[in-house]
Amino acid sequence: MKYLCLVYLDEANWSACLDRECFAFAKELAGSGKLLAAEPLHPVHSATTVRVRNGKAAFYDGPFSETKELLAGFYLIEAKDLNEALAIAARIPPAKYGSIEVRPVRELDVAGYRSFSPEAAAAEPEH
Repeated sequence: MKYLCLVYLDEANWSACLDRECFAFAKELAGSGKLLAAEPLHPVHSATTVRVRNGKAAFYDGPFSETKELLAGFYLIEAKDLNEALAIAARIPPAKYGSIEVRPVRELDVAGYRSFSPEAAAAEPEH
């Protein structure tokens, strides 16, 4: 089963975890076949929030949350169950400075759905 591990950090700890430490962990996880994707995000001042109401899009600078910890990146992993996903999340280096939210990935209830990867899209027949 796929799990998304969302990395949250407050602004004071945004760069506390060195890139090379996160890279080494991701490389190890990829070697085990458990890592599907991982990316860090730029700081929140670069974020734009989009809302559509009554067919009109509105754009707002920054994130929409009013929390001290902000989304800093993610790891998309494959784990046999929630316990294994939590064990992996506990080893994600930025967990020492913030928090990791672990959430199961839900599959769409659509005939023929596999995933939204470039490989899957290329394999889809034209309708």
